[in-house]
Amino acid sequence: MGSAGLQRALASLDARSRRIVETRWLKEKNQATLHELAAEFKVSAERIRQIEAKALEKMKKVMQSAPALPAPRAA
Repeated sequence: MGSAGLQRALASLDARSRRIVETRWLKEKNQATLHELAAEFKVSAERIRQIEAKALEKMKKVMQSAPALPAPRAA
């Protein structure tokens, strides 16, 4: 699955979940910890972990449900 699939999966998330996933996994530098995000959103680190897990599961489902590429035609 290419970047289009990833973009579609990210677009399926609400803003908070998308921010958490992007900050935890998609930044090459300065990836945030659970505790840093917890302070930003004023919730517990455990709640950030739960939101992240739910978001990743949703992204997985969106990416798996993507239509398959058509088979190459015989010449």
